[in-house]
Amino acid sequence: MPEFETIRYEVRDSVAWITLARPERRNAMNRKMFVELAEAAEQASDDERVRGIVLSGEGSSFCAGLDLSMLGELAGIQGARFRSFVRLAQRPFALLAGMPKPSLAAVQGHALGAGCQLALACDLRVAAADARFSIMEAKYGLIPDLGGPHRLARLVGPARAKELIWTTRAADAEEAERIGLANRVVSPDQLSKEAEALVLDVLAHSPVTIGLVKDLVDRASETPLEVEFEREATAQNAAIGSSDHAEAVAAFLEKRPPRFTGR
Repeated sequence: MPEFETIRYEVRDSVAWITLARPERRNAMNRKMFVELAEAAEQASDDERVRGIVLSGEGSSFCAGLDLSMLGELAGIQGARFRSFVRLAQRPFALLAGMPKPSLAAVQGHALGAGCQLALACDLRVAAADARFSIMEAKYGLIPDLGGPHRLARLVGPARAKELIWTTRAADAEEAERIGLANRVVSPDQLSKEAEALVLDVLAHSPVTIGLVKDLVDRASETPLEVEFEREATAQNAAIGSSDHAEAVAAFLEKRPPRFTGR
């Protein structure tokens, strides 16, 4: 297992717990954190013991966005060099969004800029009552380029996504839940407990089913209904042919908890 400097990584109860660990910088993301997050996400994706991921931040904030020291580092970089950095930065976001395993962000305090986009890269978000979500790139003459517009528009709709990105205003936890940005809001002292409870509720079901549903839902807004029917039939064929389906039926008939293998 690699040694990490900017994050913590552990596997517990089939869950990979990834914690941003730069609390003195409100977990602002530097180059090292982008690299280590990608390594951790890839490790969680490849580890057969891991069935789900919980992403959190140490301290009072989830993630304050890009470490502002990087603005000077990136100033004047264009062309191939800049594209190379963007690809490096985008990698953990793409891995979290694209893997078949479910991911959940436990968000407290600030989720700003890249931090908000990191929460959006996860499938689910549990927010503490003090959480505030804001995509702030426009303040610096930039655009969000870590998948934020794509994910946000699908959660809250195009018009509201444009408003939030253009104005850079923060949505508090109550608004985030109301518009679909957060799945649920809890008291700050219950955040870790509620995040764990939700991810374990998800993981009580077949990994095969979870992965197939994630793919269907993530692509649904881009798929005509007749194509969606065909994709659902294909996915159902894969589900019904899986060992997990046979185990789910057997467990139901035998009145016992299922023992899924993800196959």
